[in-house]
Amino acid sequence: MTALAPQIGEAYLTRAVAPWPCETYLHIQHGDSDIAMAVRDASPLLSALRLLTTEAEAESGWSW
Repeated sequence: MTALAPQIGEAYLTRAVAPWPCETYLHIQHGDSDIAMAVRDASPLLSALRLLTTEAEAESGWSW
């Protein structure tokens, strides 16, 4: 297991401005890493991550 140094990250949504419907993207930047994915693809992943972190918080007694 590798410990990560605390860093500030950023997450934001973007969508192109066009006369037709455009996909909304979630962008996540942390350190030198930068990822982007369509919100429709990110939503199930984020739900699963939330479930995992909630379970880990409950087991450890830690909470935000």
